[in-house]
Order: sequence, then C-alpha cells, then structure tokens
Amino acid sequence: MLDTDIGSDVDDLLALATILGSPSLTLRGVTTVYGDTTLRARMVARACRVAGVSVRPILAGLGQTRSGREVWWAGHEGQLMPELESETIDTEPSAVELLSGSPTVAAVGPLTNIAAAVRDPAHAITELFIMGGNFQGDSAEHNIRSDPDAAADVFASGVPTTAVGLDQTTRVRVDHAVASELESSGAFGKLLAAEIRQYWDFSGETSNVPHDPIAIVMITDPQLFRFDTGWVEISTTGADPGFTTFTSDANGRHRIVSDLDVGRVSELITTRMLAAARRS
Repeated sequence: MLDTDIGSDVDDLLALATILGSPSLTLRGVTTVYGDTTLRARMVARACRVAGVSVRPILAGLGQTRSGREVWWAGHEGQLMPELESETIDTEPSAVELLSGSPTVAAVGPLTNIAAAVRDPAHAITELFIMGGNFQGDSAEHNIRSDPDAAADVFASGVPTTAVGLDQTTRVRVDHAVASELESSGAFGKLLAAEIRQYWDFSGETSNVPHDPIAIVMITDPQLFRFDTGWVEISTTGADPGFTTFTSDANGRHRIVSDLDVGRVSELITTRMLAAARRS
C-alpha cells in the first residue's frame, strides 16, 4: 500500500514509477494525504492510466493536518495533467480503513492518514516504511514538520517502522541524463520527464532528490542500506516542531537508515522508472 502527497515535489510520482517498475512489488492500492487529496488521487489515477497499469483502489484521504498546521501547496499540482476531473477514483472503503487493513505500508507524505489508521486497535499494519525525518541534521524534515502531532502518534504507536531521512536521501540526485532517458521511453516516461523539469523550474535547480523512491528501494533491496535500531521521538512544540531524535536501542521498534550504497540505489531507481516507462 502506498500513502502519498503526490503532486507537490515530483519525488512522489517517481516513487510510484519505481513501484510499478519493481518486479518484486505488487501495489494493492494508493491513498493520498495532505491538502487537496482528491486532486492528488486523480493524479495517481492519471499516472497509472498513462503507465498502462490498473491499480485499485485509489482513495482520497485526510486533507487537514492533525496538528492544525497550514497545508503547504506549491501551486503546480496537476498542471501537466489536463482534465483531471475526468479521472475516476474510488470512494470505498475510506483511505484510513484501507490503510488499517494493510500489513505493509509505504508512507511518503505527512503521516496524517497513518496516525488515524494506527489508532484502530485492530489495525493490521505490521511493517511501516516511511520517508521522513532528519537524523543527522539540525532542522525538521518536510513530511514530519507538516504534521508533527500525527508523526508523534505513529512513532509512539509501537508499529515496527523503518525510516529513511533527509540526511541520507539528499546523497542521491536525479539529473538531466535521467530525465532525457525517461523522455524517450514511452508516454509514461514523457510524463515523468515533464514533471521532473516542472519541479526544477519551481525549485530553481537543475536536478532533484528522489527522496521517496529511495524509501521504495529500501523495501525491495534492504541489503543496500545500513539500519540502526532504536526509538524515534518527534518534537511537537518549540521553535522547530517535527524535529526527529533517534536513540539507539537493540530492543527498539524503530529503524533508521544510517548509510546507503549511493551508486547502486541511484541505479535501481533509474532502472525501475525506465522499466515502468517502457511498458507504457
């Protein structure tokens, strides 16, 4: 199961492509979170249709944050996907119900939906993989900062959680060579390349960090990562809500990535996005 805030940073779309190009993964559904989740869900539906795959259900989840923090909106969400209102998304079950019944969840956005799902004492989540946190830096990471109360609830829930943080994801880049190769690899590849370049225009950069695809590779190829076991705590007050603190403990329920094979992870992300693109 994928829980995503697709549409703002391009990395959520690239994570979806990485999943679709991973032969060991089966995507059982997608839920969206944070802001206009209906628009985000329709973006997922369009991306899957262009990729030539059927993924159901696609569900719009919670738009408002548990912490009451204002939603950050880039403004370009869905602009390269005309007539999104024509895309069909599902209404049942609710996004929270679907997530609570899913054993393995990849969460690559704010954790609002996940916090609601783990509040159900009968939830079935046994493995949670997230892109979130900053375990070596001095500032909060976007996904955690966007809804720190939700993140605190998730990490306090006892669900076994593996996180790759900003301190590790920023070691990998998607550049012009990757965008050009995608662009020449079918309709889905053209969409990916266009979305990448749109994000570069927005950010003023000429490459981007595939934060969320790294979380997907963390699931499929854990041998490329070094994990430390312990406990993650989230600051919900103070000057920087969402700041993450990790305490090492062999009996902990949390794992964080402390190192990764940059070259091999980057290669796998590119290879799997291209595989998804060429199938389209």
